[in-house]
Amino acid sequence: MTLDAPSPDAARIAPGTLAVLDAALDAVVAMDGRGTVRFWNRAAERIFGWTAAQASGREMAELIVPERHREAHRRGVERLVGGGAPVLIDQRVEIQAVKADGSEIPVELTVTRMPLAEPLFLGYVRDISDRVAAEQQLRESRHRLLEAAYATRRRFERDLHDGAQQRLIGTGIALQLLRARVEDGGELAELIDEARAELTAATAELRELARGLHPAVLTQGGLRPALRALTGRAPIPVSVDGVPAGRLPIAVETTAYFTLAEGLTNVARHSGARSAAITIEQDATLLRVTLSDDGRGGAVVGAGSGLDGLRDRALALDGRLWVEDAEAGGTRLVLEVPCAP
Repeated sequence: MTLDAPSPDAARIAPGTLAVLDAALDAVVAMDGRGTVRFWNRAAERIFGWTAAQASGREMAELIVPERHREAHRRGVERLVGGGAPVLIDQRVEIQAVKADGSEIPVELTVTRMPLAEPLFLGYVRDISDRVAAEQQLRESRHRLLEAAYATRRRFERDLHDGAQQRLIGTGIALQLLRARVEDGGELAELIDEARAELTAATAELRELARGLHPAVLTQGGLRPALRALTGRAPIPVSVDGVPAGRLPIAVETTAYFTLAEGLTNVARHSGARSAAITIEQDATLLRVTLSDDGRGGAVVGAGSGLDGLRDRALALDGRLWVEDAEAGGTRLVLEVPCAP
């Protein structure tokens, strides 16, 4: 743990201070202005696999910096030394570090410059592998919950379509046959006609309920036919551009669909818009969905709006949802979600 002092000033560091640094739970390493290791505590030995004797006098870049980042690290050291860095370098970053066996781990790094005549930098390095793994597990859990919710909605939609809706249709056919046997103008004929009208209305409401749970056309055909049906029901003209030809993960398709469905509902109810436009852009990793209108603007996410739940869905997919006023007037609703299979 002994600090190889690059100057007489370094020798003034109290041995007790070095003992505290050596006992720290996080890795504490020191390097001079040339990027050479001058201190390596026991936590650094445990985390990175190099003993203090092995690390002392070697270049820091060769010990813990992945090879692809070493030149950038060296240039960074030159800037710290040549730029007269302050005593405290106010920077906490998350980066990848490499261990003696060549494996990489995520770490959180904070760097402090010691108040000595010659440059000496202390790095506080925390292994955040457990935290990163826990965050990944949380994301995967949220994804599984979202997928389970979508699967449940699809099952409900199928059950309504194949069960209750078919029964209502069958009842309607039976009433139609019965009506054909009854003469016009009688009380029974009027009652049958009323029943058929009510049954038709109930069937339409059930169909809308099933579509709201999860539209069958989305499951069967994907975004392209689902958006065609959605915009066809809109009370104002809606143009659509850039819909992917292929299928996307069902959670992504469903989130995009319901975001646009809620957005178009808001446009029709609150914006006073005369038209709207849907634009979809996709690259290898990201899907960006934009709904623009020419209404009065001023829409927000939050305050109990219907967009709150959609924002939560986007977050569950590691995406984001926001609303902004368009430069030419109106509102832009933007959804971005990762779309890699």
